[in-house]
Amino acid sequence: MMRFSDLILGLLLLAGAAVLFSAASGLPPIPGQAYGADVFPVLTAAGLAACGFILAVGSVRAGPFPLAQATWVRTPGAGFRAAATIALVLAYIALTPLIGFVATATVVLTGLFLLVRVPVVQAIGIALATALFTYLSFNMLLRVPLPRGLVEGFLP
Repeated sequence: MMRFSDLILGLLLLAGAAVLFSAASGLPPIPGQAYGADVFPVLTAAGLAACGFILAVGSVRAGPFPLAQATWVRTPGAGFRAAATIALVLAYIALTPLIGFVATATVVLTGLFLLVRVPVVQAIGIALATALFTYLSFNMLLRVPLPRGLVEGFLP
């Protein structure tokens, strides 16, 4: 099993940052607010670009190793955890409009925590607290509505 070098990964991150920045620059302003809908995507693009730059420069300084054996691949269950992470992200995308942000985020975060062996009760508690905090932050502070779904009657 091979992995991409940090140079290739860094260049992919830089390309992704450019696409995100380009898409965000076309978002319309929000009436009555000092910042527009483009602020968070542009900040995310800047973070991606910074990480990509750091990876690419570090790879060039380290020497010519375009492909190398990934050590994590030899860890038992690594392939399952990688596939499960991708499946959970896809489940989040598919289920959020149907059952809402809080329910979906809680289930997905719990699954991710269990993949890294966090105890079940602790995983559920942290996932629920994180989902509620994120929902309330977006809904009340940023005034960005997230899908309510199953908890529509319980949340502001």
